[in-house]
Amino acid sequence: MTGSPQRSDFSHFHPILTRPQDNDLNGHIAGATVHGFFETAIQAFLVEQAELDVREGALAGFVISSAAEFYALPAFPDVLEVGLGVTRLGGSTVEYRLALFRPAEPDACAAGTLVQVFVERASGEPVALPEALQIILAGLQLNR
Repeated sequence: MTGSPQRSDFSHFHPILTRPQDNDLNGHIAGATVHGFFETAIQAFLVEQAELDVREGALAGFVISSAAEFYALPAFPDVLEVGLGVTRLGGSTVEYRLALFRPAEPDACAAGTLVQVFVERASGEPVALPEALQIILAGLQLNR
């Protein structure tokens, strides 16, 4: 396990309001829920910043890989933030680095990677990222 990412590593954050059902039987946010938080942050960014129509647009992004490491145990009613960054842009693929933070805390509770492949919705075939999307995602590029 590597050290916890720092808030200062990220320039974009997405707020997450936890719910009672987000907790697992041990009273902490379930691991699968953290993966959902990460995907929510990415989809929100793509809708809000890149103006992608994630439901019916010609371009669709599919998650092909995700992993997470946990450093602390957040739980409802924590208010959380997902730090979102890009570590690799290539062809039809984007690799994201994400971290889950409690507000104002410098160390992440959890961190992970997620790889997304963009395809033409009609054919399901991978397509090169449009230039405008590449530029927007490049703005999230991390220095790691």
